Amino acid sequence: MTSMREFGRRHGAVLGAIAGACALAVASAGARAQVKDSYDLFEKMGLLTTDPNGGGSYLGSPPVSFSSGSLLLGFDGPSQYNAASFGRNFIPPDTMGAVGKTQYVATTNGAYAVYNKSGSLLSMTSDVAFWAAAGQTGAFGDTRIMYNATASRWVAVSFGANVSDLQIAVSNSDDAMGTWKSVKYSGYNPAAFGGVADYPTLALDKNAVYIGTNNFKCLDALCNGANFKGTTLNVIPTDSLFNAIAPTVANMKQFVTPNTADRGFAIQGVNSETAGSTGKIVANSAFYTDNMTYKVNGLTTSSATGATLGENTYLGVTNLTDPSAARQPAVTVPGNARVIDALDQRIGSSVYESKGKIFMVQSVDGGDMNAAATGYARVRYTVIDSNTNAILDQGDIGSGQYDYYQGSIAVNSAGQVVIGYDRSGSGPTDGKISFMASTYMVGADGKLHSTGGELLLKTSVVDDYHNGSADGLNAADRQRWGDYSQVSIDPTDQSKFWLIGEYALGYNDAAYGHPTGTGGSRWGTYIAEINAPIPEPSTYMMMVFGLAAVGGIGRRRRRND
Repeated sequence: MTSMREFGRRHGAVLGAIAGACALAVASAGARAQVKDSYDLFEKMGLLTTDPNGGGSYLGSPPVSFSSGSLLLGFDGPSQYNAASFGRNFIPPDTMGAVGKTQYVATTNGAYAVYNKSGSLLSMTSDVAFWAAAGQTGAFGDTRIMYNATASRWVAVSFGANVSDLQIAVSNSDDAMGTWKSVKYSGYNPAAFGGVADYPTLALDKNAVYIGTNNFKCLDALCNGANFKGTTLNVIPTDSLFNAIAPTVANMKQFVTPNTADRGFAIQGVNSETAGSTGKIVANSAFYTDNMTYKVNGLTTSSATGATLGENTYLGVTNLTDPSAARQPAVTVPGNARVIDALDQRIGSSVYESKGKIFMVQSVDGGDMNAAATGYARVRYTVIDSNTNAILDQGDIGSGQYDYYQGSIAVNSAGQVVIGYDRSGSGPTDGKISFMASTYMVGADGKLHSTGGELLLKTSVVDDYHNGSADGLNAADRQRWGDYSQVSIDPTDQSKFWLIGEYALGYNDAAYGHPTGTGGSRWGTYIAEINAPIPEPSTYMMMVFGLAAVGGIGRRRRRND
């Protein structure tokens, strides 16, 4: 079992990353000048699109439509250059997005954007401006956003102006460019120096909205360093957000767990359409030994104040090891070949329930399942029975001399599954960081069956991503990637899945339109629409009937007393 001292060592750098983001934000005045210089070149290259609302031009190639096959549409989302143009310049982007009935909303650290379903930009603004319009003063990133099809409303959560606070915004209609209302509350704020309600997650079911945080205490007044202090699960009844005149947390229940106990790390509520008085939670163990699940009992749509947490169930997953830094060709500077931070084994993206099964992904070392893949990052998917918690299927996405990381998943009511992720490697021809996806169908036994090969959605512009250090030199500091991606299901057609992920843009130097720039490349985001394929009838019938006899695979379970 990993000690809490080791756990703190692994995650104590979170505040350092926040401090680094602050430093980049402060330096953004110079970045704005460099962005303007770059626009001249990008305009010549045809990579600028005009904002029809008068916001000027933004970096991004025109939407690409595909007439046949699984990939239907692809277009650029907000980039680091967009964020810097608003005076907001952060690493990493915290790539996030969701699809609604008529729009797609993409959020990053610094820039929020709304697109129509043809990929055309409708609006782009800074995160600070968005939250100001919703009634808050300031914002500090880590945004998550989802669309509630039942209420026809959008919901977003992010840091407040102080990272000890969280703020929630809810749209007043299904038009993301319309008005929003918001509420702010204290996420984690110890008396001495304050704290950070870090890595807020977001999930919805019929009864409640679930927001999990990792809690850190600042070690000085400037928050230079922090101690991990445990986690908080915030449970808010849906009526308090979607059916109230304005969103409120009056009926919220906060479950605070100290760092001496274990309710998981990066707590994820399970997105579900199943009605009932019980919510479900999935997380990687805070001791980094297993994945776990537990229930939130006693919920109604109007109140969570009487809710209680059920016992932990450890799933007994195959060994979990953090992935190493991901590879890239890095032809110009070999020392940059393995600097991409593939993060760790936390379940960083949304978790879904469909027809009595729960689906999740995380990044791991490939050697956990295949000795030949030791040292290579893989995206691990796990499927469990939502009633018994037995593992029905688990496997690693990845092959050959590539690293796979920053996965996200969604599953619809028909059992179609889409997993998005980044892939990179050392190969000079195909090693650039690429945003990709794989599609599956769920068999009667709960196992995932591939319905096609890998889909290449977007390839990075450069083969040497490093952000914040001078071009031609080794990467400086952590090259944090992600921290997450997202797959969401189209509420008007569940066979269509929308994905957003990160890729690397051109270098911040003269060759790429930055005459005074000396930095490495910058991040970009990409949005794609996929039509999940259904296998041939004969194959599908084999999945339904021929494999049904296999049944679920029971796994050992441990309970936390």
